[in-house]
Amino acid sequence: MSHAPEHTLSRRSFLQGLAAAQLVLTGALPAVACDGRDKTFYFAVLSDIHLHDDPEHPNAVVLAQTIDILNGFEVPIDFVLLPGDLVDEVPSEDRAYYTEHTDTSLHLLREMLDHLDMPWHAVMGNHDYFVDFAGYENHIAEDKEAVEEAFVDVLGVPGLWFGFEHQGIAFYALNSMQDDARVSWEPDRVGSFGEDQLAWLEDQLADGLPCFLTFHHPLALDNVVEAGLSFLFPFEIPRAEGGYSKYEGTEFEGWTDPIYELIERHAEQILGIFVGHGHWFVEDHLHGIPVLMTDSVGNSVQQTSETVGGEQQPMRYHIVECDPRQRTFSVYNLSSFEYNL
Repeated sequence: MSHAPEHTLSRRSFLQGLAAAQLVLTGALPAVACDGRDKTFYFAVLSDIHLHDDPEHPNAVVLAQTIDILNGFEVPIDFVLLPGDLVDEVPSEDRAYYTEHTDTSLHLLREMLDHLDMPWHAVMGNHDYFVDFAGYENHIAEDKEAVEEAFVDVLGVPGLWFGFEHQGIAFYALNSMQDDARVSWEPDRVGSFGEDQLAWLEDQLADGLPCFLTFHHPLALDNVVEAGLSFLFPFEIPRAEGGYSKYEGTEFEGWTDPIYELIERHAEQILGIFVGHGHWFVEDHLHGIPVLMTDSVGNSVQQTSETVGGEQQPMRYHIVECDPRQRTFSVYNLSSFEYNL
């Protein structure tokens, strides 16, 4: 696996060159002293595992292969980000069910992820709220709080949204399945964050640390909207400024989620944004910030793989190289896959 060259650009020069539509996969802030935190580090992004409760299911097999790959990767992976749709559905919205039954998809997920040799950080996607999912009908649990409690407790994650710091870089893992009282719809395939979560994020960003954001639903950007079948129906976090025709006549027409204004205010400190949901590798930019969608581990559209030792191995993840001193990052495994659009 070859090492993709790192690009270091100032925010101004990046914006000036954006019109050239070059795929520059770098977030940058001015280089400053980092109190000795100058060691380049690597992290992985795995999304859309869609795990079932059967350890022999093909999605579980691919996850196990991927865990082995990351544990023995050619560079040390410090931690793994998991932006949602970790299970395909949950068996119950009765919180007590997960105490009485320890063979659910959530329990299997915890057992498998604990085989990683590095920490992992998970947030929920729409499927993590689905009960008896079938087709594209809305099967979100009526008692969302019970399902959220089960997710947090069984997986042992800090909360529905949380942050952590690594070598002077902040990471904010968000839940894009929160209701927003300012609109009259409940998120499903379309995402939203809610007032409480965005107020929390605004408070966290006040420290000015360079950071990454990760959440499940993609932002409404041209490449995301055009990839796959997502141009047919509302799919992402709505943004009226995109002028997308698929919003016309829907409850999303004219609505822009407040996350966009927040990102614009803090664009200088946000190095990159990692999302899932689309089951593709997709790259785009917002205010000069790289926005990268990671392919699905379990239900990949592209079925990306590579030959290692004469055997095919799944390659459905981002490996990110981050230089905390320069406040830059690059996609280490960029040569192993292609971005859709």
